[in-house]
Amino acid sequence: MQIDREAIMQAKEKLGDDNARIIVEELGITDYNERDMKCCCPFHQEDHASFIYNKKAFNFRCFGACSRSYDILDVLMYKGMTYAEACRKLFELADMPYSFGELGVKTRRQYHYPKEVVCEDKSKVYEYFQRRKISPKTIDYADVRQDSEGNVVFNYYDTNDVLTMVKYRPARKVRKGENKSWCQKGADTTPLLFNMNRITTQPMVDGKSTLLICEGEPDCLTAIEAGFTNAVSVPLGSTNFHWMEENWEWLEQFDNIIVCSDNDEAGLKMQKECIYRLGSWRTKVVEIPRYYVDEQNRVKRPINDLNEVLYFFGREKVLEIILDAKDSPVPGVVDFADIEDLDLDAMDGIPTGLPTLDRYLMKLFLGTLNIVTGINGSGKSSFLNQVICQALERGDNAYLFSGELPNFQTKNWINYIFAGQRNVSECRYNDSTFYKVTPEAKKAISEHYRGRLYIRADGESNKVTDLMQSMEDSVRKYGTKLLVLDNLTAINVEANDNNKYEKQDDFIIKLIAFAVKFNVVVVLVIHPHKLDMMRRLNKMDIQGLSALIDLAHRIISLYRVQEKDHQGEPKLNGNGWKVKPIKADVLIDILKDRLTGYEGRGIEVFYDLPSRRFFTSEAELDFQYSWDRKRYSTPLPFPPAQLMEDDAEAGAFGGIDSG
Repeated sequence: MQIDREAIMQAKEKLGDDNARIIVEELGITDYNERDMKCCCPFHQEDHASFIYNKKAFNFRCFGACSRSYDILDVLMYKGMTYAEACRKLFELADMPYSFGELGVKTRRQYHYPKEVVCEDKSKVYEYFQRRKISPKTIDYADVRQDSEGNVVFNYYDTNDVLTMVKYRPARKVRKGENKSWCQKGADTTPLLFNMNRITTQPMVDGKSTLLICEGEPDCLTAIEAGFTNAVSVPLGSTNFHWMEENWEWLEQFDNIIVCSDNDEAGLKMQKECIYRLGSWRTKVVEIPRYYVDEQNRVKRPINDLNEVLYFFGREKVLEIILDAKDSPVPGVVDFADIEDLDLDAMDGIPTGLPTLDRYLMKLFLGTLNIVTGINGSGKSSFLNQVICQALERGDNAYLFSGELPNFQTKNWINYIFAGQRNVSECRYNDSTFYKVTPEAKKAISEHYRGRLYIRADGESNKVTDLMQSMEDSVRKYGTKLLVLDNLTAINVEANDNNKYEKQDDFIIKLIAFAVKFNVVVVLVIHPHKLDMMRRLNKMDIQGLSALIDLAHRIISLYRVQEKDHQGEPKLNGNGWKVKPIKADVLIDILKDRLTGYEGRGIEVFYDLPSRRFFTSEAELDFQYSWDRKRYSTPLPFPPAQLMEDDAEAGAFGGIDSG
């Protein structure tokens, strides 16, 4: 259920220390020390009191084997209540009135509600859907309407029957280049699910509460037409998963979730996302027939969606394939024969955005752990910020733990990269020159990438267990594909002087398992042994024991080119160079690559201070992210001297940001 989180916190605050008393009573704890507010953890065997109450968070935290936090809702659900029942009990205990409505979904407080479309004529809508074998009875049941221009109107209600979104589509075949659907102008579009106000949580299939999630409204209407009324549709297409976040608690009510998507690539992606984010243990998939064979005309017609099943096969077939939905595979178990051969070209991943580097790495492949190292000031954080920007631009959500920099500074650094030289202004203070991202660019960047990049909040626990729980929750709820942890020393592995490296190794192993399990890219920043080393690194310079080197899929090192490197080392006889001068600002070395087998040194990149970008060509430096829709015909405002003249003075770009 989607219940106001602020109201839940107010209820906990009203109860105060009674939260602890209720939790103790519900769990039947007998050794509770009321003065110290601690006891032995009831969820595992232990001899000392590690189950301690937090007065600010209103929960117990186990500092022993399970390392989990339990508030009053967790305990009530542990005792057998649903989330909705637990919330209702909490409000009763706190003596706080709260309106749940039918199923308890409340809309946001500040919301621009759509206007109801007055409908006196449905003739075009009836005709359109009758061609799809959907009856007027079903159209009326789902409150599908017709506007003054004859378009189909889909009304989205929350479970209090409040109209929250109005979506349109033409009541005819859509012409090429024409919008297939659009939402009402001037109104907000909360991504609720179509028909969710008519859904019941009562047992339906095999004695379990069951929900059918369809890719589009016509498929939802098709299921209703066939007699399966507990059907909803996603609001904004198969590749947009914000509906999961908005309806997360409401979706948790169902024992079984059946996913019905189209027979195409986007539909397959929707299936996969639903399976691992909603839980493979309760998710089933409708297998739509690939073809309909017209024996009379000897024609084999492809079938793409559930409505086409209704059209070609009839209602009985639609209901049959819904009820015969296939279980998701058992997590962690695969048939050996189904394992695909390694094909790096076909593997998905996130490019760094530096073509010279990607030529060797290909990309940061999903399901891998990548270590980035280098001494302070080599540009590690700047490099990874650029990778994050590339991921967001590609359409992948990202998660960032920045253990040393406050979040506002991290955001400022990333804004520079998104903005580029075109959207920064040069400023002077005394004798210093610095650059600022324009206010207009900052606002546009934030709005364009809202809901795409998630960062661990300042002041939150940096313990391994808490951090990894945060990562898992973000992957499941937000669908993050790139997770950057900057850096290892800022993460509390809960070690002492005797087992520090052993604990770090354990953490590395957990990260690898995490990357593989959720098919995501994990990047971990690790400092070398000696932070003052002014030389290029090798694998043995990295902190920790063998797991850091042996188990990681890739190790990448950044080296900031020194003045002596720029000058080179001439041969003693005066002919040529013993060590050739390096023009670049940074060298990127691939110290290890378990996937390609390549280990190489000296990928040369430049650094641009105004935009905080690494680049190898002017085209890369002037890359325009999609938030900026302007078209530029003028040269770069701060042209890179290194690329303009072969004999340009080394170091013309200024310093690289620390980290």
